[in-house]
Amino acid sequence: MENNSTLEVIYITQNNIIQNTTAVGRYNVSMSFYDSDSFSKPVLQSPYYVDLNQTLFAQVSLHSTDPNLL
Repeated sequence: MENNSTLEVIYITQNNIIQNTTAVGRYNVSMSFYDSDSFSKPVLQSPYYVDLNQTLFAQVSLHSTDPNLL
């Protein structure tokens, strides 16, 4: 993902209940990929290519002073 980008998340529900949630905002988020579930060695190469069905280890942090954002 590029800095200052807009992204959309799409998912399929198991019980066919559709819930629509719309919101607009600006969030400071950092994301890092790691080689293993120990999260000790970050992936520094860019772009980071992965294989189909490969397990990804990612750490995502939200930086905000708003206590309502989790």
